[in-house]
Amino acid sequence: MIDTVILAIPREKIKTIDDSRYPKWQLHSSGKGFTKWVKNTIKEESDRGLSYIKLTGFQRNTGKNCFVNGVNIEFSVAKLIKQNNLNEVREQEFNLVINTLQKRLQDMGEIISTKDLEYATVSAFHPSKNIVLSDGYTASSIIKELSKININMKFDKTDVVFSNDGVSLQIRTESHSIVFYDKISDMAKDSKKAIDKDASPYQQLLFTDIKKKMPILEVLRLEVRLSKKRKMKEVMKKFGFAEEPVFRDIFKKDVCQKIVRWYWEEIIKGENLFLFELINSPKRLLRKIVKENKNIKAKQVIFLIGLSVLCKDEGGIRELRQILSRCTKQRNWYRLADGIKLLNKIANKRSLHSWVQQIDQAVDNFDCLQLDISKIT
Repeated sequence: MIDTVILAIPREKIKTIDDSRYPKWQLHSSGKGFTKWVKNTIKEESDRGLSYIKLTGFQRNTGKNCFVNGVNIEFSVAKLIKQNNLNEVREQEFNLVINTLQKRLQDMGEIISTKDLEYATVSAFHPSKNIVLSDGYTASSIIKELSKININMKFDKTDVVFSNDGVSLQIRTESHSIVFYDKISDMAKDSKKAIDKDASPYQQLLFTDIKKKMPILEVLRLEVRLSKKRKMKEVMKKFGFAEEPVFRDIFKKDVCQKIVRWYWEEIIKGENLFLFELINSPKRLLRKIVKENKNIKAKQVIFLIGLSVLCKDEGGIRELRQILSRCTKQRNWYRLADGIKLLNKIANKRSLHSWVQQIDQAVDNFDCLQLDISKIT
């Protein structure tokens, strides 16, 4: 349901224990009117399987010697209480999360009340969904198909990264992103190659157990990262939620589901539906175009069929655009984009590959994935 969260706490609501048993705040950087300190989970705790928590303290001069002091708490909600983010958290586990977080912060030498954690301002969070695949599909094969998409104009200044041997796809901007990756495969990678940079030792042991007991398990991870507060506020407002959310506000199935569904429907499926159709025969497409557009000219029909074939070929729309950019002006691409819109308009929404339907169903149900590997023989 939800993974990474960054909470912003006024400094006066946190008391630091001055004791050599606890890790110390370390100066990270300082500049004109700004100073930053960090305190993180110590390596010994991480090695024992405890989730990684990153604390960032700051002091900012807002003018006339008026200072703002605060602490940002960054952590994975799922790893905090489950030691992994393959199994997802439920809305009903909020109190467990709060109590566990309070205890972990105390172990780091920081005292804060449960109420202040519950009502802490949220600076960023990552709603997500782990999707168990069936019908013989693999996460990597689906990611390969998704890498063909045309990026919606709603994603300005977009960087698309199809990497890790084809097991991850990141469509990202400075303020938000949508990420797909092979969750099972990623659990076995080291931090330099993994999408999940803070994988715990327990998570890697879990991967070993899964490969022994459930070798054909395939899980596609769909994660929306609202990494800048302005974008998070914009998205929350879009769905009628609190623009300045506190932790309690975002820890809800309804909030996470609506955000994930919008990114899946609008950014991914919105202008790319024709790519996911079962129909691949050019002549079948020809009949369909003529049937839907009675007065269309033969030249335009042939153009649309050729465009469809090139868009569905390996590398998809993204690679087609890169190739054409070498021999045509940018404005000519927008003329081709009109053809893509027409292909998408006549796409049969009821005749899509079953992996699309599986993602649709998982997002519509938004049931938390819970795998108890210990009970699998």
